[in-house]
Amino acid sequence: MNITIGENIKKLRNQKGITQERLAESIGVTPQAISRWESESGYPAIEYLPDLAGFFGISVDELLGVKLSEREARRENIYTTINHIEDCGYNPTAIDLLREAHAEFPSDMKISLSLAKALCSERFEEDPNKAYLREAEKMLRDLIRQSDDYDFRFECVRFLAVLYKEAFKDEQGYDEVVKMLPSINSCREMFITDLYDGAHQKEDEIRDCLITLSRCLVNRLRDYVAYILPNEEDKWEAKIHYLERMIDFCRFITDIIGEEKSDILDGNIAMQYRYMATYYVALGNKAETLTSLENMLMYVEKICKTTTDESLPHNTAWYFLPYLGQERYDPVRKEERFITIKEKMEKLAK
Repeated sequence: MNITIGENIKKLRNQKGITQERLAESIGVTPQAISRWESESGYPAIEYLPDLAGFFGISVDELLGVKLSEREARRENIYTTINHIEDCGYNPTAIDLLREAHAEFPSDMKISLSLAKALCSERFEEDPNKAYLREAEKMLRDLIRQSDDYDFRFECVRFLAVLYKEAFKDEQGYDEVVKMLPSINSCREMFITDLYDGAHQKEDEIRDCLITLSRCLVNRLRDYVAYILPNEEDKWEAKIHYLERMIDFCRFITDIIGEEKSDILDGNIAMQYRYMATYYVALGNKAETLTSLENMLMYVEKICKTTTDESLPHNTAWYFLPYLGQERYDPVRKEERFITIKEKMEKLAK
């Protein structure tokens, strides 16, 4: 039998989203020992095998590579099922399937997160199952505590924050969860921008930084215009003007970075047009209301045509669609242009 314990340890550690230091601390060895095992320049002593296997939630045989390929094949099948569930939406059957997968692979963080997200979807129900929501809360907190992978922890924090904000209506809890994340001053993009000039950066790094910072800036400007500036009727036209300037800024950044990276900024533009429509309809300007909504739809359609993220078109349209059902649009609801906008958005959201 060809024992590949070092390769297995590395694969299992990456799946769990932890560092060599974290694993070493958990089983009582040095990080250098873990590094030697993973590079297969040495092997763990037999007394460490049960602790390693227990940490990963598998048997010693599986740790040694016995039937690991079968188990990995099963895990990959579950991952495929998870992708399908997330594309089609969560339902009680999906939750049952994810519970079974979680019971089979209790230490797999990807499966655990998918189950937590499925339980979080209960917040959309008229009479949500509070036990599901509290279970999701506990799972997300456990995952945040266990994982050393920043991107994974961010995803967990994001869903936990939404849970407090939308399901529990707990503003204090929401604020506490959000504080788990670093401020913009501590992010990678700000570090690169502050300390290194463009001559030492790759083109993709600069473009990604521009997209991230632009998205953050536009979102905060939008929130400032919509919610911080006075909202009296005599200010609405000025707010529309500010939103138009934000759209111009997004187009300017898109012109610089190229269309292949524009889907996030296109989403920002669609959002600005949605906000503009709310001010136009409040002012009684039906023509401009419909034009703004048509422009919103145009950028959603553009995302659907250009993005490489298969889930983004559905998710984007699904996000914008409910706003078309708001009472504010009753003055234009029977207009042929509005009916067409709604029908096209419904088609994109399917």
